Amino acid sequence: MHTSRLFVSLAGLTLLLAACSKSEAPAAQADQPAVSPTQAPAQPQGAMAESIKPLTQKKFGQPVTETKTTALTDLTKEPAKFAEQTVRTEGVVSAVCKSMGCWMEIADTTGKAHIKMAGHSFFVPRDSSGHRAVIQGKVLAPEGGDKGVCGADDGCGQGGSAKMAQVNIEATGIEFID
Repeated sequence: MHTSRLFVSLAGLTLLLAACSKSEAPAAQADQPAVSPTQAPAQPQGAMAESIKPLTQKKFGQPVTETKTTALTDLTKEPAKFAEQTVRTEGVVSAVCKSMGCWMEIADTTGKAHIKMAGHSFFVPRDSSGHRAVIQGKVLAPEGGDKGVCGADDGCGQGGSAKMAQVNIEATGIEFID
């Protein structure tokens, strides 16, 4: 009985020490911005990864050839205006398909874009959350005539203002720029 209590105590102490050593590293990184304020708008909550690992490959799919960048803000305000057009936009990766890397989301404080890889012809790294990406692809028409934003009568939350504007893009090329 005394031996089992000693074993449980030592195991608990070992886990406690391991947890303490891991929790200090992310806290130190949280104080440092991932991107300087002059480079990009503030990152939304959820876009920060606990630890951002460098990517070994930075370009996926076809080369990004569009030279004009369309702000994510413009796309989320009026996705129908850009429907079926090829655009170039950028943002911080806030989510990635954990199974294959066949979709991702980029976000800023004004909205988010759901990015699908065109025809599953390429995939992005499943650990690319927190990295800044440039996307080239076709803006998909909003479903049901949705303009991408919630109104007071939409029934999408309390008062309708809680939902973040979203646009869907079928990417032909993605480049990570950090």
